[in-house]
Amino acid sequence: MKKYLLSLPVLLFPYLVLAALVCLYTGFLMEEIFQSNGFLLIGAVLLCAVAAAGFAAVVCGCALAKRTSGQEMARLNMVIKLCQIPAYLIIFVLGLFCLISIWGILLTLILAAVDCFTIAMTGLIGSVSAFRSYRERKLAKGAAVRAAICQFIFCVDVFACVKLYLDARKAPACGQAS
Repeated sequence: MKKYLLSLPVLLFPYLVLAALVCLYTGFLMEEIFQSNGFLLIGAVLLCAVAAAGFAAVVCGCALAKRTSGQEMARLNMVIKLCQIPAYLIIFVLGLFCLISIWGILLTLILAAVDCFTIAMTGLIGSVSAFRSYRERKLAKGAAVRAAICQFIFCVDVFACVKLYLDARKAPACGQAS
């Protein structure tokens, strides 16, 4: 249960970015919390990004210290990536709408950078789960390397994390690598 709580900042980060965009464009909570200063909002988002990356590192560290099995890490990675799909869709649509104006192009690039950062965090968790599954002999070396690489490719990562979880779950606990 602790690993799910530790991964909560990673899971919620794209939604936090969406909430920041709502605050920025509608003025909702801007005066009460950020004193109508957009730089404070950006600073808060960057601070949350650093915190989320730190929590992702802690989750990976726990798995590498053999406190979490490969199957549990694969399940955690799958839950995170599947829960982030709505945020990615909304960010993608917002990015398309922002391409209309010259200032929107900058926002589109920022949103793309946020997506890349989020994929890097979840990809790290996914690659550690592939490594743990390999070390537990639930995956062959080639399959683990492919799964780890696919965790960092946009859209492919969702299918790869589901396949990794299914492979880690189906494999015998002490049998031969598949």
